[in-house]
Amino acid sequence: MVDALKKRWGLSVAVLAVLTFLAIEALSPAWGAPSFDASAIHPPGSGFTGVFMYHNDNQRTGQNLNETVLTPAGLNAATFGLLFTDSVDGQIYTQPLYVPNVTIPSMGTHNVIFVATELDSVYAFDADAGGDPLWHTSFTNPDAGITAVPSADTLSGDINPWVGITSTPVIDPATNTLYVLSKVKMPGPIYQQQLHALDITTGLERAGSPTTITATYPGAGDGSVGGVLTFDPLKQNDRPALTLANGIVYLAFASHGDHGPYHGWVLGYNASTLAQSVVWNDTPNGSEGGIWQSGCGAGVDSSGHLYMITGNGTFDVPPPDGPDWGDTFLKLLPGGGTLSVSDFFTPSDQQHLYQFDLDLGSGGNLLLPDQPGPHPHLMLSAGKEGTIYLLDRDSMGGFNSSSDQIVEELPFAIGGLFGTPAYWQGLVGGVLQQMVYFVGQKDVPKMFTLSGGQLSGTPGSQAAGVKFGFPGASPSISANGTTNGIMWAVDTSAYAVLGPAIVRAFDATDLSNQLYSSDQIAGDAPGPANKFAVPTIANGKVYVGTQTQVAVYGMLATIRTTPTATVSPTATLTPSPTATATATATPTATITPVASVLKAQPQSITFKATDFGDTGAQSKPVKVTVTNSRRPGGMPVIFGTPIASNGFIVSFNGCAGALGLGGQCVIQAEFVPTQIGIQSGTLQLIDNASNQPQVTLKGTGVSPSIQVRPQSINFGRLAQGGFTAPATVTLTNRSPVSVTIRTPTASAPFNVVENTCGQLAGGGGSCAIQIEFGPTTSGRFSGSLEIPDNAAGSPQSVKLSGTAK
Repeated sequence: MVDALKKRWGLSVAVLAVLTFLAIEALSPAWGAPSFDASAIHPPGSGFTGVFMYHNDNQRTGQNLNETVLTPAGLNAATFGLLFTDSVDGQIYTQPLYVPNVTIPSMGTHNVIFVATELDSVYAFDADAGGDPLWHTSFTNPDAGITAVPSADTLSGDINPWVGITSTPVIDPATNTLYVLSKVKMPGPIYQQQLHALDITTGLERAGSPTTITATYPGAGDGSVGGVLTFDPLKQNDRPALTLANGIVYLAFASHGDHGPYHGWVLGYNASTLAQSVVWNDTPNGSEGGIWQSGCGAGVDSSGHLYMITGNGTFDVPPPDGPDWGDTFLKLLPGGGTLSVSDFFTPSDQQHLYQFDLDLGSGGNLLLPDQPGPHPHLMLSAGKEGTIYLLDRDSMGGFNSSSDQIVEELPFAIGGLFGTPAYWQGLVGGVLQQMVYFVGQKDVPKMFTLSGGQLSGTPGSQAAGVKFGFPGASPSISANGTTNGIMWAVDTSAYAVLGPAIVRAFDATDLSNQLYSSDQIAGDAPGPANKFAVPTIANGKVYVGTQTQVAVYGMLATIRTTPTATVSPTATLTPSPTATATATATPTATITPVASVLKAQPQSITFKATDFGDTGAQSKPVKVTVTNSRRPGGMPVIFGTPIASNGFIVSFNGCAGALGLGGQCVIQAEFVPTQIGIQSGTLQLIDNASNQPQVTLKGTGVSPSIQVRPQSINFGRLAQGGFTAPATVTLTNRSPVSVTIRTPTASAPFNVVENTCGQLAGGGGSCAIQIEFGPTTSGRFSGSLEIPDNAAGSPQSVKLSGTAK
């Protein structure tokens, strides 16, 4: 009987051990009502009740204000470190969730940590001691051909090699229920996503669980048939965390690597019955608009509105073509089986964001506590550009093609955001201060202060010499109310080369004071890094998910007197075209052929459009995984130096030396255009295998885009023969490469009186041109300022007008 159940359902022995207990489950309360004494789960006076969702609460603040063990004064490499690890079967993209004092049938009461993997497994571990899982539930059955989805099926290597459970689950502590979304491949092939409701004490499905995810929505957009869009369970990626609000479990979706057709879907399910109650699509008459937010779930306010941020996609509001909501902050109200848009904000340069893959929705939403002043209800985030947007949730700003009508905007204040900021209000020098924390890609952690409903224009503090690579991080805060604040972040920049994650802790009042880093101590590494890892802090411990295990950190029983420093692997990940370009490289030694066969995945790479101005920008690196196939007669393979064609570089080579039978190594390739237009080439492996795999490469160099503000100037009325005060035109280069601005000209009677533009630096460089109106005759005049350059849309043009009496 036990073996049959294991084979049919993929349940572990730990789960099957509770079946006797479940035989009398009919005597316990129903699923829809609390099935336990809440005071036993959350002891009165303890303050800390658990971490039930992504970033701790539905405002996504990321703060645990009931941490009494971990303090800045007591935390350092001698007193704090890795306590134990728990092995899992696949990559952990989800944030660990924590529930204290859970009674597990036949196993007693435990503080429990819950994690889910890309191999469609959910685990419950004792949060205080390493060992076998308390229970383990799998949604696959390999004997029946039911597996997680191979990444190759999605045509994307963003989540690799398997796609299963990606979104962080959510727990309802009132019913002991964990909601989790799985993704599987079945014979056919048939792809399926299912929402599961699991009992947190056993890991078994609740009555009526699971439910299969299906949906249709009216629209003529990409992929529609007969005016109807149909949810595609393969192409739609369930990236955002699940959200539980007002009895509804909300799911949101984007894509795998922008492979379409896809849309941004939001689906809602009754938490008690799993009946579908909400269906909404954000680009019904357009395309894309994925909702991913680097794993952050929807924000929820006290009135029940949902807040989400969309990525690249069609934006056309209002109808007849729309409404389509690409690159937009959305305030959504459930009702009538769908969602309605109560308010929104779309940046004035939305078309630029869309054209250059600068998703606004790469960052997660943070809803701030009520503020003094004219804007009490605020939210903020940033996208791939690193511009911070502070919005009034009661009047978000809509869309204005000339300028953004929002509370505050800090252009390029941080590195591109691929995570969720955190919030804490704490004592700094005896004064209560509100603080917001960001960890952008290729940037140092930064803290901005918040006062009177406004952010400080520059960081209140920032880390000293501790720069995070791609993708940055989602910080978490532990504190005891307004004291002992610590900002935690996981550096996962080594994920592409299977290097270790780095757990870092900073004094939350002064980020220049790094308290701990796991690379300071030999043996403290949490495991191989996984993108978007979010640390969970609970009862004196820190929980971090990796590609192979959960790592648990805490205060050590004895003080370490002689810490041994180790070299951080992040130093090897900085792309350097001049040092690593290998177009002319040749092997340095004779290699004896062997019978082994190498497999390189993917076999072809098409890079996204990449800027080429004065020089070429570097694209986001793409990982190529090389496997020494297990086959009769196979042997270890010896590698030479891989060769990339002109316009492409090898930014990291993990395939050096020997690779054993069945082993894997990783090479990272990047596109660095040398011209405008399409460039094709290859990545050639050099080795002694019976084959020498070759990966085809393709990229398109495009002219960078610059912003010109204002786009028109009216000088008003002036007496003939006079001159107006100069008006200023500002050029801003948002691309990563410099562009050359040539001599601007203005049509008479308008004159260029000053020009500071020449070579305009990338990454936010700006310059100014001053124009005056000097009519010598009366009449109405119109003309233009023409600005030639090597950017897109050259020459840039500003409309000029004025009247002379």
